[in-house]
Formats: sequence, C-alpha cells, structure tokens
Amino acid sequence: MSNAENFAFPDKVQQQNHQQYTPPVDIVELPSEGKFYPSDHPLHNKKTVEIYYMTTKQEDILVNTAYNKAGIVFDKLIESILVDRSINPDSLLTGDRSAIILNARINGYGADYGVRMSCEHCYNLNDLELDLSKVENKQIDYSKIKITPEGNIVIDLPKTKIKVEVKMLTGADEKELYEKTSAKEKYNLPQQAITERYSQMVKSVGGKTDPVYISNFVSNMPILDSRTLRKTYYEYVPDIDFTYKYECKSCEHVNEGGVPVLGNFFWPDE
Repeated sequence: MSNAENFAFPDKVQQQNHQQYTPPVDIVELPSEGKFYPSDHPLHNKKTVEIYYMTTKQEDILVNTAYNKAGIVFDKLIESILVDRSINPDSLLTGDRSAIILNARINGYGADYGVRMSCEHCYNLNDLELDLSKVENKQIDYSKIKITPEGNIVIDLPKTKIKVEVKMLTGADEKELYEKTSAKEKYNLPQQAITERYSQMVKSVGGKTDPVYISNFVSNMPILDSRTLRKTYYEYVPDIDFTYKYECKSCEHVNEGGVPVLGNFFWPDE
C-alpha cells in the first residue's frame, strides 16, 4: 500500500478564500471496490475513497473518554477524515473501514508498528517490528460468485439445495450484533452468536425475504450448509490482508495469524 503515490495537496486557492488550513488528502483503495454497496450509496462501484490526513483534531477524538467508553471512537475518526461528508461511517463495509483506519494510521504515525506476539508452540514472547505499508487488500476472484444489484452474494447450499442471498456486514451490522450480545450477557440469557450473525447476514432464503422465515431457517440449518455459508462468506468478504508470519526467536517455530491491533496502534511512541 503506497500512500506516497496517492498524496495530494489541498487547493491553495480554496485555502486563501476561506482563510483556513486544509489538511492534505489521500486516496484509499477500497477492498470491496464498491461492489457490495447498493446503487444509492455514495461508494456504489467506487474503487477508492478520499480521506484527509489526521491532525490534532483526530488526536482529540482518539483520546476522547466518552467515545472510547461508548465504543464509537473509530466511527468518529472515520467520520472526521472522510472528504465526502455524505458517506455515513456506519454504512461502510467492515473491510473498507479497516482500510481507511490503516491508511489514517500510516499517514499520521508512519508505517512502523511494534507488537509483542506469543509463539503458539513454546509461548515465548517475540518483539516484532511490522511494516504496515506492506499490508495489502485481499485478492479475491469474484467471477465465480453471483452478486445481486443490491450488492449481496448468492450461495448454493449443498444439503438443502437452497439458494441464500447474503449481505456483506457493515459497521452498523457489527454494532447491532454487539449490542444484542451485550444485552444477553447483562440478563444472563443464552448466547446464539452463530444464528444471530446469520440472521443479520441472510437477506433471502429460496427467494423468501420474510425475517421470521429466515430466522427459522438459519436456526435449523444443517451443519453442512452452515459451514458452506460461513466458508463462502469469508472467502468473498472484502478486507485487508492483515495476516503475518514470523519465526519464533526461541524455538524457530513459524507462526502465522492476524496482526493484533493494540493500544499503541495509534500511539506508537507512547
């Protein structure tokens, strides 16, 4: 991911007319390429989105206690750096949100990211210096999957022989799922993480769009169909490729997994 190639200075004439400083603008390549947004969304079929470089205003957002407590700090951050104010951060696909946050971090604090990761074999702690500029979008071949005009994918389930229409989850969807989970924890109710996620993802079953019918279907879906739905979704969901391999300094075991986003992601020198 090369930010230097996308760097653009603000319009100097505009700055003079308004007598204010405008941060430079960068272009983020969206993992989704705009494929999964409905036709009325500002990013429908758009491969990129413009964002401002972070300033002290964004640092104020990152340290805002109320935002952090409410779990909306990244929503506020994204909202503040989007050039196109018509884009609702909640409506962004999770992979596109990740790409924007990653780009903002690199522009604000550089590409070096120090993490401490435990070896899965000997549990030795390894101090690693990662280069975030090498993180790229997932490479996905969409030619083998049907995408509807609404931006959903169609999956053929092997056991029931039913076609299901599945949407890619947005920030709003993830928020709603989190709130449902938190509410059940609060009242000591049984968790249904898989079925609730499916109910959020599945938009039609065999052409039927009734939410009650969909809920009943996902609750009684054969395991083979469930695994196919889950595997296919994660194969085609757009995202950044945040996996990383490293050799343990103690036992030389090669570890592979996702790079953790820790507290120092936006405060590397603290």
